[in-house]
Amino acid sequence: MKFRAGWLMAGAAALVLGTGCEERSRTSSQQTSGQASASDQVEQAQQRSESAFDNARQAQEQASEQQKEAASAQQELQQKQQDLQEAQARASQESQQAQQAQQSAQQQTVQAQQEAQQAQTNALEAQRKQAEELSRQNQQTQQQAQAQSEQLKQQAQQPVAVAPPPSQPAQPEQQAQAQGQQQQGSEQQIVGEVLTSSEQELLLSSRGEPQLRLQIGPQTQVMIDGRQGSAGDIQEGSQVRASYRTDQASGEPQAVRIEATSQVQPTAPAAPESGESSPGAQPSPQQ
Repeated sequence: MKFRAGWLMAGAAALVLGTGCEERSRTSSQQTSGQASASDQVEQAQQRSESAFDNARQAQEQASEQQKEAASAQQELQQKQQDLQEAQARASQESQQAQQAQQSAQQQTVQAQQEAQQAQTNALEAQRKQAEELSRQNQQTQQQAQAQSEQLKQQAQQPVAVAPPPSQPAQPEQQAQAQGQQQQGSEQQIVGEVLTSSEQELLLSSRGEPQLRLQIGPQTQVMIDGRQGSAGDIQEGSQVRASYRTDQASGEPQAVRIEATSQVQPTAPAAPESGESSPGAQPSPQQ
């Protein structure tokens, strides 16, 4: 029984020892499991920390990129603002230059209008003076033409010299023949107005009397306004004092001398201011 009791005691001790071993094994297993769980947690925490650092680094990089873009945009905005200011300054300067040019153009326009008005005034004054001068010259010309016409009329009214009769009495037939020859050979005068003129003849009218056609020959002396000319140069309406003979063969009046005064006289020189008459000028008749 002692042996058996010993086995029991040994079994109990073994059981106690086995139980302790199991407990130590269980405790060790628990400790190992706890250590493994803490290591995992640490590793996970490190991973999360690294991931957070990576995220922070990426966020920092993105922020840096965005900051660079913002700085570039700010520079671009400043450049555009500077360009806008320069453009505004140029526009203002060009506007001032345009206003100055417009003012200068307006001044030039006003000056040109004043000059044009002055020139027009001068032209009107010159035309008025010219019209007065022409009127004065026409008046002088008319006075001279009237004076010459009066002189021609006075000369025409003077008696014409007639050849003396023959010393011996002649028979009636011979006396009639001699008178016809005397009328044909003697010069006669006429003062009248020219109706038509050509190199060969003049058609005259004197105080409403019948017209007289004078033949012009090579020996006819023609004077126009005191100068030698030709019958074709005599104007219609001119006053004429003519001497003529009746041709014995044709019976037509042949002009010997023609003195014509044209209607429009050449411009007479202006009278000197001193009142002295120029040489050769004829005094105008009193009005």
